[in-house]
Amino acid sequence: MIELLNEAIQPANLIYTILLGLAILYGLTVLIGVMDMEAFDIDIDVDTDIDIDADVDADVNGGGFFIEILSFFNLGRIPFMIIYSLTTLLMWMMGVISNYYLGGNVSYSLILFVPITIVSLIITKIVTTPLIPAFKSMKEGVEPTEYIGLKGELLLPISPNEKSQIEVVIEGDVHRISVSLTEGDAMLLPKGTVVYITGISEDKSFYWISKDDII
Repeated sequence: MIELLNEAIQPANLIYTILLGLAILYGLTVLIGVMDMEAFDIDIDVDTDIDIDADVDADVNGGGFFIEILSFFNLGRIPFMIIYSLTTLLMWMMGVISNYYLGGNVSYSLILFVPITIVSLIITKIVTTPLIPAFKSMKEGVEPTEYIGLKGELLLPISPNEKSQIEVVIEGDVHRISVSLTEGDAMLLPKGTVVYITGISEDKSFYWISKDDII
């Protein structure tokens, strides 16, 4: 055990240990109730429309490819911190083992960082994919909140026929919901714009918003 700990704090392995340490720290805060399991959750529509529970600054036209990459690794269908924790654990294991046999060479460690990250993400995707139906059922079982008539702030830019996400504060709780512009609103709205929720789509998968309060 002592030898393993010594390896973990070697310069070549330090980045992996820090990343794993953050995951462990997060897990402890969840266990003692300081932080919620979904504090860093990321939601992505399966149709790859923009719908992210994170403060990401991206333009509407260039977001599609980024969203597809996130969706490929099950982000949005599996809680972000589960994916992060499993990925960093795999990275730490592969990093420590590979650097042990390479003699702890920092240059080799930097070269291997990207391939180790990619391999870890792929393994995480394989492991978490069977869990998607379970998490989907959990989300569907949550009672929806009535948002119509409330106002919120755009977390991403939005243009007609696109989706974005807004942040709504209800009794001190922050809610992030998927939205699209109400028909007739033809302008592009930048991140941070205050908008009003005017209705809900027929399939109840997103809400309609307008820059003007028309309720």
